[in-house]
Amino acid sequence: MNKSRYDGMTLNERLFVAGLLEKFDDALSAGDQDALVDLLVTVNADSSLATTLLGESYACWYCNESISKTKGSALKIGLKGLWSENPDPEPTQLIYAHFECANSLLKGATMEVEHEDLFPEPDDI
Repeated sequence: MNKSRYDGMTLNERLFVAGLLEKFDDALSAGDQDALVDLLVTVNADSSLATTLLGESYACWYCNESISKTKGSALKIGLKGLWSENPDPEPTQLIYAHFECANSLLKGATMEVEHEDLFPEPDDI
């Protein structure tokens, strides 16, 4: 088993021991996700924690990166068992994904995810 020098420490303790606590606080205040991810990785913390710390509660199902409202298209994908006996027409589980990730991984034999259908230009509405 690979033991880390940070095992058993809280995130703040890890950052303090590494001398990165002030940089982390500055990156958090600035909303700098890239800097937060770099700092989290440096102290062996899960980089997806940056999403939670910044209040962006959506992470891509495929790549586990944050889904930002300002960076590209995103999807909410509803799942329900094919032969589900639940009479509720709504999906029983939702997953979230970057359009690009879903498009590259949800290739069908005869269909593909259509960006134009999901995200029409304002003139098309």
